[in-house]
Amino acid sequence: MEPDKGTGDLITLKAWAEQCGYSHSYVVQVMPRYYPGFPAPEQTRRGATANGGGGGSNLYDPVKLEPFRPRGPDPVEVAEEHLNKQVTLGGFARLIGVNDRSVTQIKDQRPDTLPPTAGGSRHWYPRARYFVRDLLLMWNSRPGHGSGSDKRRPVMPWHTPTP
Repeated sequence: MEPDKGTGDLITLKAWAEQCGYSHSYVVQVMPRYYPGFPAPEQTRRGATANGGGGGSNLYDPVKLEPFRPRGPDPVEVAEEHLNKQVTLGGFARLIGVNDRSVTQIKDQRPDTLPPTAGGSRHWYPRARYFVRDLLLMWNSRPGHGSGSDKRRPVMPWHTPTP
């Protein structure tokens, strides 16, 4: 977040929306009207209207916006000695203490989020083995439930930008 000169740590809704993965119009037009407790701007800027006009240029306190930030699942930690181990998806699920299907469904629903196998393949196959460190990064980067969650999904190191 890059604060404006003379505004301290205040942020525009446009910049906050980009950080959260929300659309600019949703944050400016919907959230202030329909989310109880949504904060008022700390500083009103030229062109802003009472109905949310002005393109989200009002300045807000990011601490007051924090409760409205989308939440992902709590991160999982594993012991350092496990990070370089090679495991199957089911083995990873057992290591982090979740149901096997919670992890293995990723190959069916979002195969693009799987890291390369330990052998370097980008395609899943039965009994494929992955490094725990890569699966942990993928698992802890899940954006959580809700529509638009894919927009909040961070880019993984193994993804190549598409032209």
